[in-house]
Amino acid sequence: MLIRHYVLEFILGVSREVHPKEFSCHLRGDNDTIEEVIVLPKTVYGNGFSRIMMNMKPIDKTIIGSAHSHPNKSYKPSIQDLNYFSRFGYVHLIVRHPYKSIHDVAAYDRNGNRIPIKVIH
Repeated sequence: MLIRHYVLEFILGVSREVHPKEFSCHLRGDNDTIEEVIVLPKTVYGNGFSRIMMNMKPIDKTIIGSAHSHPNKSYKPSIQDLNYFSRFGYVHLIVRHPYKSIHDVAAYDRNGNRIPIKVIH
């Protein structure tokens, strides 16, 4: 999976801004490239959780997955993360503290299997 540099920087930056709360968003792209971030209205960023209002998600076939932050140093998906991954999309990112670079990002498929990710400009 590929991710545009500006998309990665946006996700890392917002994750730093809302820390220690979790940040969540959806990802737009195509079969192999994450091109854009979609922040849905009424998304809640909390301590140890985030909540996306799925009824606010547009009907859009270019939404390919999600991204969210973990305010700790782990990007291992929780049971709740795995349940969410399985509901839609095929790529899901977890960004861990300190949210500095691609080394703080893990990508997963809808089954929770880790997949490689590479930054492109």
